Amino acid sequence: MKTQAKSYYTVTKVIDGDSFFVDTGAEVRILGINAPEIGRCGSQEAKELLSKLIFNKKVKVSPTASDSFHRLVADVYLDNQSVNNQMVASGWAAYDSSDSQNAKEMQTSGENARKNKIGIFSEKCSQTIPPSPNCKIKGNVNDTDGNKLYYPPNCGTRYDNITVDLFRGDQWFCSEKEAQEAGFAKTKVCP
Repeated sequence: MKTQAKSYYTVTKVIDGDSFFVDTGAEVRILGINAPEIGRCGSQEAKELLSKLIFNKKVKVSPTASDSFHRLVADVYLDNQSVNNQMVASGWAAYDSSDSQNAKEMQTSGENARKNKIGIFSEKCSQTIPPSPNCKIKGNVNDTDGNKLYYPPNCGTRYDNITVDLFRGDQWFCSEKEAQEAGFAKTKVCP
């Protein structure tokens, strides 16, 4: 990548809520956060906020690695303020454990956003009550391995504790058949 000669770059394009291009042509992925993928709940708001924060501005990029998509994974600063933490504090990106210099601050901001139901953690994107009384099956996608499991309402207290995070790709289903057709398997912890 062409980003080792200097540390300040002008942001030329914002892709989504956690990645952007700089004036050297390099793509940067913000370290320690996970904004909704394009098309998921909150993705537009996350992209708009990141654009408002950094588009056409000079940011400091402190890369730690490259990811499998050949993007620089970095702590990003604007006027000595952590952009990583600003996105998490806004609620439009989730804190994802990392080696960021700002990890503790981001973890606290993430817990605050979740506790106060801000952004992607609001009822719009993170639900425990089905939008339709006939569609009560909760489908969850595991962030780590992409495993897709569904939980029928007869799953007891386990069901009650499951949140449908639309920003992560979780879904509501009206039947077990519908969940299976979408690639979800019934969890083994329910009858």
